[in-house]
Amino acid sequence: MIFMSKYKNIIVFVFAFLIVGCGAHTNLTPIGEGNIDANISLGGPVITINKIRTPAPYLTIGGKYGISDVMNVDANLHVTSLFYKVAGLEFGAAWFPLSYKNSFFILALNPRILLLESFKENVGERLRIYPLLSGSAAWTLGGGLIYVGSDLVFPLTQPDYNKNSPRLIASIFTGYRWQISDTFGFVSELKWLGANIPSNQVAVEYINIAKYGAVSLLFSIERRF
Repeated sequence: MIFMSKYKNIIVFVFAFLIVGCGAHTNLTPIGEGNIDANISLGGPVITINKIRTPAPYLTIGGKYGISDVMNVDANLHVTSLFYKVAGLEFGAAWFPLSYKNSFFILALNPRILLLESFKENVGERLRIYPLLSGSAAWTLGGGLIYVGSDLVFPLTQPDYNKNSPRLIASIFTGYRWQISDTFGFVSELKWLGANIPSNQVAVEYINIAKYGAVSLLFSIERRF
Protein backbone atom coordinates (compact mmCIF):
# COMPACT_ATOMS: atom_id res chain seq x y z
CA MET A 1 0.00 0.00 0.00
CA ILE A 2 2.87 2.37 0.78
CA PHE A 3 4.40 1.54 -2.61
CA MET A 4 1.15 2.24 -4.50
CA SER A 5 0.60 5.57 -2.70
CA LYS A 6 4.14 6.70 -3.46
CA TYR A 7 3.80 5.44 -7.02
CA LYS A 8 0.60 7.42 -7.59
CA ASN A 9 2.13 10.64 -6.25
CA ILE A 10 5.11 10.30 -8.59
CA ILE A 11 2.84 9.78 -11.59
CA VAL A 12 0.93 12.97 -10.74
CA PHE A 13 4.19 14.93 -10.74
CA VAL A 14 5.57 13.54 -14.00
CA PHE A 15 2.27 13.76 -15.89
CA ALA A 16 2.56 17.34 -17.13
CA PHE A 17 6.07 16.84 -18.51
CA LEU A 18 5.72 13.46 -20.20
CA ILE A 19 2.37 14.02 -21.91
CA VAL A 20 3.92 16.07 -24.73
CA GLY A 21 6.49 13.40 -25.52
CA CYS A 22 4.78 10.11 -24.85
CA GLY A 23 4.34 7.17 -27.19
CA ALA A 24 6.87 5.37 -29.34
CA HIS A 25 7.01 6.54 -32.95
CA THR A 26 5.08 4.14 -35.14
CA ASN A 27 4.38 6.33 -38.18
CA LEU A 28 7.75 5.50 -39.74
CA THR A 29 6.79 4.01 -43.10
CA PRO A 30 3.89 4.26 -45.55
CA ILE A 31 1.41 1.45 -44.89
CA GLY A 32 -0.20 1.61 -48.33
CA GLU A 33 -3.46 3.06 -49.56
CA GLY A 34 -6.49 1.62 -47.78
CA ASN A 35 -4.53 -0.22 -45.07
CA ILE A 36 -5.12 0.22 -41.33
CA ASP A 37 -2.66 -0.21 -38.46
CA ALA A 38 -3.47 -0.13 -34.73
CA ASN A 39 -0.96 0.32 -31.91
CA ILE A 40 -0.64 0.32 -28.13
CA SER A 41 2.26 2.27 -26.62
CA LEU A 42 3.56 2.24 -23.05
CA GLY A 43 6.45 4.06 -21.38
CA GLY A 44 7.85 7.43 -20.47
CA PRO A 45 10.69 9.15 -18.57
CA VAL A 46 12.78 6.87 -16.37
CA ILE A 47 11.89 7.52 -12.72
CA THR A 48 12.99 5.97 -9.43
CA ILE A 49 10.46 4.12 -7.28
CA ASN A 50 11.73 2.47 -4.09
CA LYS A 51 15.30 2.66 -5.48
CA ILE A 52 14.20 0.91 -8.68
CA ARG A 53 14.51 2.75 -11.98
CA THR A 54 11.59 2.20 -14.33
CA PRO A 55 9.86 4.02 -17.20
CA ALA A 56 6.73 5.94 -16.18
CA PRO A 57 3.76 3.80 -17.30
CA TYR A 58 2.07 6.26 -19.66
CA LEU A 59 -0.36 4.48 -21.99
CA THR A 60 -1.67 5.53 -25.40
CA ILE A 61 -3.69 3.68 -28.03
CA GLY A 62 -4.05 4.72 -31.64
CA GLY A 63 -4.03 3.87 -35.27
CA LYS A 64 -3.17 5.05 -38.74
CA TYR A 65 -4.74 4.81 -42.19
CA GLY A 66 -3.01 4.90 -45.54
CA ILE A 67 -4.65 7.54 -47.73
CA SER A 68 -2.05 7.02 -50.49
CA ASP A 69 1.19 5.15 -51.08
CA VAL A 70 3.18 8.07 -49.63
CA MET A 71 0.91 9.41 -46.86
CA ASN A 72 -0.69 8.13 -43.66
CA VAL A 73 -3.11 9.85 -41.30
CA ASP A 74 -2.99 8.93 -37.62
CA ALA A 75 -4.75 9.53 -34.30
CA ASN A 76 -3.89 8.57 -30.71
CA LEU A 77 -5.85 8.63 -27.46
CA HIS A 78 -3.97 9.32 -24.20
CA VAL A 79 -5.41 6.73 -21.84
CA THR A 80 -3.41 7.46 -18.69
CA SER A 81 -4.37 11.14 -18.66
CA LEU A 82 -8.04 10.18 -18.37
CA PHE A 83 -7.39 8.89 -14.84
CA TYR A 84 -6.41 12.47 -13.91
CA LYS A 85 -9.47 14.03 -15.57
CA VAL A 86 -7.60 15.23 -18.63
CA ALA A 87 -8.64 14.08 -22.10
CA GLY A 88 -5.78 13.94 -24.58
CA LEU A 89 -6.22 13.42 -28.32
CA GLU A 90 -3.43 13.61 -30.88
CA PHE A 91 -3.97 13.54 -34.63
CA GLY A 92 -1.98 14.32 -37.75
CA ALA A 93 -0.47 12.99 -40.96
CA ALA A 94 2.86 11.63 -42.18
CA TRP A 95 4.38 12.21 -45.61
CA PHE A 96 7.10 9.95 -47.00
CA PRO A 97 9.16 11.53 -49.80
CA LEU A 98 11.16 8.28 -49.99
CA SER A 99 9.40 4.93 -49.67
CA TYR A 100 10.19 1.23 -49.94
CA LYS A 101 9.41 1.36 -53.67
CA ASN A 102 12.30 3.73 -54.34
CA SER A 103 14.83 3.06 -51.59
CA PHE A 104 15.57 1.08 -48.45
CA PHE A 105 16.01 4.50 -46.79
CA ILE A 106 12.73 6.12 -45.63
CA LEU A 107 12.26 9.77 -44.67
CA ALA A 108 9.12 10.94 -42.86
CA LEU A 109 7.61 14.28 -41.88
CA ASN A 110 4.83 14.00 -39.32
CA PRO A 111 2.97 17.19 -38.26
CA ARG A 112 0.39 16.66 -35.52
CA ILE A 113 -1.88 18.48 -33.08
CA LEU A 114 -2.24 17.49 -29.43
CA LEU A 115 -5.44 18.63 -27.70
CA LEU A 116 -5.71 18.47 -23.91
CA GLU A 117 -9.06 19.13 -22.26
CA SER A 118 -9.31 19.25 -18.47
CA PHE A 119 -12.42 18.02 -16.67
CA LYS A 120 -11.18 19.09 -13.25
CA GLU A 121 -13.13 21.58 -11.16
CA ASN A 122 -11.91 25.16 -10.65
CA VAL A 123 -9.72 25.14 -13.76
CA GLY A 124 -9.65 28.47 -15.58
CA GLU A 125 -8.24 27.37 -18.92
CA ARG A 126 -9.52 23.92 -19.80
CA LEU A 127 -8.23 23.48 -23.36
CA ARG A 128 -4.57 23.51 -24.31
CA ILE A 129 -3.27 23.02 -27.84
CA TYR A 130 0.20 21.74 -28.71
CA PRO A 131 1.33 21.70 -32.36
CA LEU A 132 4.00 19.03 -32.91
CA LEU A 133 6.36 18.26 -35.76
CA SER A 134 8.36 15.04 -36.02
CA GLY A 135 10.98 14.10 -38.56
CA SER A 136 12.52 10.66 -38.89
CA ALA A 137 14.90 8.66 -41.05
CA ALA A 138 14.64 4.88 -41.12
CA TRP A 139 16.34 2.06 -42.95
CA THR A 140 16.12 -1.73 -43.01
CA LEU A 141 18.48 -3.67 -40.77
CA GLY A 142 18.41 -7.33 -39.78
CA GLY A 143 14.87 -7.96 -40.95
CA GLY A 144 13.54 -4.95 -39.03
CA LEU A 145 13.78 -1.19 -39.16
CA ILE A 146 16.20 1.09 -37.32
CA TYR A 147 15.33 4.78 -37.06
CA VAL A 148 16.42 8.15 -35.68
CA GLY A 149 14.61 11.46 -35.51
CA SER A 150 13.45 14.44 -33.51
CA ASP A 151 10.27 15.99 -32.11
CA LEU A 152 9.47 19.68 -31.85
CA VAL A 153 6.58 20.78 -29.62
CA PHE A 154 5.28 24.37 -29.76
CA PRO A 155 3.15 25.21 -26.68
CA LEU A 156 0.62 27.91 -27.59
CA THR A 157 -0.08 28.69 -23.95
CA GLN A 158 2.10 28.84 -20.87
CA PRO A 159 1.37 26.99 -17.61
CA ASP A 160 0.07 29.06 -14.70
CA TYR A 161 2.98 27.99 -12.49
CA ASN A 162 5.67 29.15 -14.96
CA LYS A 163 5.02 32.17 -17.17
CA ASN A 164 8.60 32.01 -18.44
CA SER A 165 8.37 28.44 -19.71
CA PRO A 166 10.11 27.61 -23.03
CA ARG A 167 8.29 28.29 -26.29
CA LEU A 168 9.77 25.11 -27.77
CA ILE A 169 10.32 21.60 -26.44
CA ALA A 170 12.83 19.59 -28.48
CA SER A 171 13.41 15.84 -28.20
CA ILE A 172 15.71 13.37 -29.93
CA PHE A 173 14.93 9.69 -30.39
CA THR A 174 16.23 6.43 -31.82
CA GLY A 175 14.67 3.02 -31.95
CA TYR A 176 14.16 -0.30 -33.67
CA ARG A 177 11.03 -1.97 -35.02
CA TRP A 178 10.94 -5.75 -35.12
CA GLN A 179 8.69 -7.25 -37.78
CA ILE A 180 7.36 -10.23 -35.85
CA SER A 181 5.02 -11.39 -38.62
CA ASP A 182 3.10 -10.02 -41.60
CA THR A 183 0.59 -8.46 -39.22
CA PHE A 184 2.47 -7.79 -35.96
CA GLY A 185 5.40 -5.50 -35.12
CA PHE A 186 7.15 -4.46 -31.92
CA VAL A 187 8.86 -1.10 -31.39
CA SER A 188 11.40 -0.17 -28.70
CA GLU A 189 12.57 3.43 -28.48
CA LEU A 190 15.04 5.51 -26.49
CA LYS A 191 14.24 9.22 -26.32
CA TRP A 192 15.94 12.27 -24.88
CA LEU A 193 12.76 14.09 -23.92
CA GLY A 194 12.95 17.87 -23.56
CA ALA A 195 16.62 18.01 -24.55
CA ASN A 196 16.56 21.82 -24.34
CA ILE A 197 14.88 21.95 -20.90
CA PRO A 198 17.17 22.24 -17.84
CA SER A 199 16.40 19.36 -15.49
CA ASN A 200 16.15 21.73 -12.51
CA GLN A 201 13.01 23.23 -14.09
CA VAL A 202 11.18 19.89 -13.83
CA ALA A 203 9.38 18.91 -10.61
CA VAL A 204 10.72 15.34 -10.58
CA GLU A 205 14.34 14.19 -10.68
CA TYR A 206 14.46 12.19 -13.92
CA ILE A 207 17.45 10.40 -15.37
CA ASN A 208 18.87 13.23 -17.51
CA ILE A 209 21.73 13.95 -19.91
CA ALA A 210 24.14 16.75 -18.94
CA LYS A 211 21.42 18.09 -16.60
CA TYR A 212 18.94 18.56 -19.45
CA GLY A 213 15.68 16.80 -20.22
CA ALA A 214 14.81 13.24 -19.31
CA VAL A 215 15.77 9.83 -20.64
CA SER A 216 12.65 7.96 -21.76
CA LEU A 217 12.01 4.33 -22.67
CA LEU A 218 9.01 3.61 -24.88
CA PHE A 219 7.52 0.40 -26.25
CA SER A 220 4.74 -0.26 -28.74
CA ILE A 221 2.92 -3.21 -30.29
CA GLU A 222 1.50 -2.78 -33.81
CA ARG A 223 -1.22 -4.74 -35.60
CA ARG A 224 -1.97 -4.59 -39.34
CA PHE A 225 -5.58 -5.14 -40.42
